[in-house]
Amino acid sequence: QEVLEIVAEEAKGKMALIAHVGCVSTLESQQLARAAAGYGFDAVSAVTPFYYPFSFEEHCAHYRAIIESANGLPMVVYNIPALSGVKLTLEQINTLVTLPGVGALKQTSGDLFQMEQIRRAHPDLVLYNGYDEIFASGLLAGADGGIGSTYNIMGWRYQGIVQALKEGDVSKAQQLQSGCNKAIDLLIKTGVFRGLKSVLHYMDVIAEPLCRKPFGPVDENYLPELKALAQQLMQERG
Repeated sequence: QEVLEIVAEEAKGKMALIAHVGCVSTLESQQLARAAAGYGFDAVSAVTPFYYPFSFEEHCAHYRAIIESANGLPMVVYNIPALSGVKLTLEQINTLVTLPGVGALKQTSGDLFQMEQIRRAHPDLVLYNGYDEIFASGLLAGADGGIGSTYNIMGWRYQGIVQALKEGDVSKAQQLQSGCNKAIDLLIKTGVFRGLKSVLHYMDVIAEPLCRKPFGPVDENYLPELKALAQQLMQERG
């Protein structure tokens, strides 16, 4: 809740704020959703319940409870099977996104066919692509935009992909995506979040290049490459 409060103090009114409130415990998620509403966030989001094997009915009940606690804020439902351990079928996704109060879906899956199926079934749904490395492909499959981690270090590249596709320049979008993926290749080697923290540190965005434990520090052998990436991005950004 302290993080939500600080984010609201620093950024409210400057941009749309979405609070991720997903926890294993429904009660904790509800408490965070209430706090987000109180601090003036624009929406809440939550990953599907994880770790324990829950039934789909329990997933739906979990989301309904959070939505009820969010005081009218729209909910962004997450589908991220690789990390949550929950692989939702198209039918289950259709059920989740039509729950009262659900405003959007983050589809973190390499299944672009399913992305297109979701868009076809729900033309008015706000649909976010999750995997940064297929952002351009996700847009072509029907996503409205994306929610991603590497946007923190090279967001302008992704904005460029959006603009290129709007202008019908698929070749430029592909070129920009390739540039993003070259950086992502390095981050995958280092551990994505460890590497991102180091790049953000070298870009003078954060004071310490560390993730919360149990994440350890980046292998120091990768630090020169990460520093070079940070310098390249800062020069590119201007």
